[in-house]
Amino acid sequence: MEHFPVVQSIIRAALVGDRQALDKQIARLRERLEKSGQTKEVATLDRLLASVSDTHEMAPSRVEVSRAQIVGERITPDVNPPIDRETGARLCSIEFPANTNSQPVYGDSVQEAIEGLLQEWVSAEALKSVGVEPTRSLLIYGPPGSGKTVTAHYISRRLNLPLITARIDGLISSFLGTTARNIANLFDFANRYACILLLDEFDALAKLRDDPQEIGEIKRVVNTLLQNLDQRRNYGITIAITNHDRLLDPAVWRRFETHVHIGEPELRAREQLIARFLQPIKVEASTSRIFSYCLEGRSGADLERICASVKRTLALSGEAHDGPGVFHALSTVLARSPFHDHVAARILATDQEAFISLIANDPDFLIKQTDIGEATGYGQSRISDLKKAKRHLALMEAGHAQ
Repeated sequence: MEHFPVVQSIIRAALVGDRQALDKQIARLRERLEKSGQTKEVATLDRLLASVSDTHEMAPSRVEVSRAQIVGERITPDVNPPIDRETGARLCSIEFPANTNSQPVYGDSVQEAIEGLLQEWVSAEALKSVGVEPTRSLLIYGPPGSGKTVTAHYISRRLNLPLITARIDGLISSFLGTTARNIANLFDFANRYACILLLDEFDALAKLRDDPQEIGEIKRVVNTLLQNLDQRRNYGITIAITNHDRLLDPAVWRRFETHVHIGEPELRAREQLIARFLQPIKVEASTSRIFSYCLEGRSGADLERICASVKRTLALSGEAHDGPGVFHALSTVLARSPFHDHVAARILATDQEAFISLIANDPDFLIKQTDIGEATGYGQSRISDLKKAKRHLALMEAGHAQ
């Protein structure tokens, strides 16, 4: 058996319950199958992994957080958040852990980082034995729509703690003295209760530095924020999220014990997200793979928006809710967009047959012609003809010329 050593390693890891080793060996097997051109077996393995992921989503375990680790009163629905005295606007919102089975989809590195943080709360006593405590401050950064806020809500649900969310730009008043007071009032409120404090748009204060008329006041506001972040460690967990990490001062970075970057989803994560967002339409792995190929570089929010448009288009088209129907709907949706920065999306938006030519000739797109036919509705002879004609080359050259 060609891949028996890897299979043997998978069995060994499963028997001893080493999930990290198990995932690593499964990834090795998938890589070897892909390199040997066994795309059908790769697709089967991907479906198995997706089904296991869905099973985990159905029952995500909550982490037990002891009262000794998180201090404060219990928030009830009748608790009112603090307000800006000048405007009467609320300084934050209070959200209780949702009773949902949804679980974010990440790449391996982000998944490992988030689960590692949650594992710290399970192992709090082990950490204390070596003189440390679970992480109490986390900075999440990355492009818009990448899942930063979703991640904060996921952590809130797993730890079974309410989420107090404040947008930093919402704390900023036209009177900077009021801004410092708003920040202090927000932290006093959060420190009173057992909760997670989420600071959104965390770079907003950094943008104020561009105003040369208010240097002294801005410094005082930033110092107030930093002092409150330091004191917050004695009370509870703080998460900050930003789209513009380069605007943050080094002093701000130092206030957070852990930094997690969430970027655009990787290939396998895109496939899982696409399959999820297309529900209740069930698609084969080949269709998810083609979607993922076209939508490289898109954020999770982009994928959700495009899949919603595809479902609307398909519902109104009268076509069957199968691979070819979804493929044609995707082509229609992409054709409505005036600009595509990814060549595959641009070609599918322009010419479906040129797209078939592209994927049939791409050596990195490991999918059999039978699977291309299943996903697109094109016959094998036509796919072969398009592959030979290399119809996509003209569109690629035209794109370079623009």
